[in-house]
Parts: sequence; structure tokens; C-alpha cells
Amino acid sequence: MVFLGLFSLLVLQNGFHVNDEFLQMMKKYFRGEVNHVDFSQNIAVANHINKWVENNTNSLFKDLVSPRDFDAVTHLALINAVYFKGNWKSQFRPENTRTFSFTKDDESEVQIPMMYQQGEFYYGEFSDGSNEAGGIYQVLEIPYEGDEISMMLILSRQEVPLATLEPLVKAQLIEEWANSVKKQKVEVYLPRFTVEQQIDLKDVLKALGITEVFIKNANLTALSDNKEIFLSKAIHKSFIEVNEEGSEAAATSGMIAISRMAVLYPQVIVDHPFFFLIRNRRTGTILFMGRVMHPETMNTSGHDFEEL
Repeated sequence: MVFLGLFSLLVLQNGFHVNDEFLQMMKKYFRGEVNHVDFSQNIAVANHINKWVENNTNSLFKDLVSPRDFDAVTHLALINAVYFKGNWKSQFRPENTRTFSFTKDDESEVQIPMMYQQGEFYYGEFSDGSNEAGGIYQVLEIPYEGDEISMMLILSRQEVPLATLEPLVKAQLIEEWANSVKKQKVEVYLPRFTVEQQIDLKDVLKALGITEVFIKNANLTALSDNKEIFLSKAIHKSFIEVNEEGSEAAATSGMIAISRMAVLYPQVIVDHPFFFLIRNRRTGTILFMGRVMHPETMNTSGHDFEEL
């Protein structure tokens, strides 16, 4: 089972007018809903929005906004939610999950639940042609049911900090990886992990040069004829959980492919920081992308996992 949902909610102050063209575009492309409220009733508005978010993300997010985000001068709030739930095409068997050491960038170790399976996956070993990424790094693509969506894992050598590899991870290179990995039998050791983050996008957008929308003479006439509105806050929250069944989420220089001559199957042992992304294999669209520096820590006391 694979489900991907995109939902939008436009919350308007009673009596505030939004251009019809904007509303039509929002409904057509983003499955948008429109609600009218009294923002001076900030507690009720926050509860209303949070309930909508919770309902559209399978209860992954419960408190996206707070009453402090709204007051009597708020004109509108635009909320967008992306929800993904996918089962692996080849699921990891829970009885194969074991306690495993994970080495963090500071070289300290934590004990984590490590999933295991041997199967046919899309795999490749690559080099950027220099020593910037420590030479060789591994790329593994694990498909979800239906084969249209997959998770791609990018793993540098253990002694190479993830920050060294990060500048290489760009859209063009990701596409090259996707076109170069070959389906073959691979042994996969992958931690169960959960990633959750909330950030105020205001600083991020400003760093990208998007500044005028945050000032009082912002030009938002495509949205409304009201020339006094501007953007005060942009919040982004993401969540992804990866386990034996699959995932649940609610976020070049020259390349040399290296052929591997070995008797045993390639091993991908994800026991140190790594990048991951969830992508549509047909269109190349990246749905979620992140890095895992410290996966879920396992409390081994009273746990039925065995030591490897």
C-alpha cells in the first residue's frame, strides 16, 4: 500500500476578499479548502487549524500552530500538508532486526535497532573523481509497493563526515545516480529511524533572496487586491518514520561509476550518518529529503532484540 496526499487550507478573516483566480488555482492544483474565521478568537482558530492538520496527516502533527500566531490584524493563514505512507515492496522481517552499534560523527557510539534483509535492489558505488567525499560512496534505492516511489540512501565511508559529502548532493547528481544504479542482490543493514523537525522558513526564504513578501509594501496583488497585506511567518514541519514495514512521512561535477568484482553480494551497512530521500522514480520528483545523524536509540533493557 502506498498513499501520497497533498492538502491545502486557506483560512480567511471574515469579510477578507481573495482573488477568484487564486482560489481556483489553489483548488485545482493543491486540493485546497477555504475556511472563514475570526482571527481575534485566536485560541479557537489555532484549534481549528491543528485539527485539520491532524486529520490530514494521520495524526502525525498535532500542534503546528499556536494561538500566539494569530491576532486581530491577521488576515489569512495558508496551510499546506503533504502526507506519505508506503510499504516496502520487499519488507524487512522484524525477527531479523538486531541491536547494532551506530557511530556518530563525533565517533561516539549508540545502540540502535538495525533491520536486515538480503534482496534485489538498485545499487551503485560512485566517486566524484577526487578525495572530497572520501573516494567511494554507496547509493542504494529501495522501492515501495508499486515500484513508482522509492527511498534512496546515500552513504559515505565511515571515516568521512557526512558534511563532506553534502555539497555533492544536488538534483542533477541524484538523477545521474538514479539512472546509473543497477538491480542486483544486496545485503542491507538499515536502522529504524524517525526524523521530525519544525523550522520557521522566514530566514531560509530571505537567504534565498525572497524578502519583499515580508515587508509592509509587499506586492501580493495576485492573492488579493488589498495592498496592505504581507507575510509575517512561514512555518514548515516535517516527520518521517522508517521501520520494517516501510515509511510514513508528512519535506555536478563529473561522476565515475565503479564496477565491483566480488564473490559475495555487496553489503550496505548503514551504521553511521547518511542521507535519504523519497522520490518518484517515474518523474524524478523528490518528495522528502533529509539526513540522519542519530537514529532512534534503543533501550536494550527488557528488550527482546538480540546482539549481533
